[in-house]
Amino acid sequence: MVEEITYVFKMLFGYFLCLQWASVFLFLFLEWAMVDFYRLGFIEVPKSFLDKIGNFFMKLFMGSGYFLYSKFSNKKWILRKLYMFIALIFHGILSMIIYYIITLPLDLIFS
Repeated sequence: MVEEITYVFKMLFGYFLCLQWASVFLFLFLEWAMVDFYRLGFIEVPKSFLDKIGNFFMKLFMGSGYFLYSKFSNKKWILRKLYMFIALIFHGILSMIIYYIITLPLDLIFS
């Protein structure tokens, strides 16, 4: 029972990290479409609780891609693409390191 719960947690955590990496990837290659999509789904001044929930999920699923895009948006196009590509590589490596740092103790404790 504990092994299954640990497995599900590891998979969900891995999916979340992959989703963040994929958002950076999408902002790298489909820049303007993703920015428009993000701005359509994000409400600047949320007025209700449902608006705040929507903003939370937009930041949760697309947060790192939009964050990096906003950091590099004032650069020239080629530099922005280069910086996003470097950030994509570092984001992937950092995601793998974080995944193993979090899941290795779980394997040692519950195995």
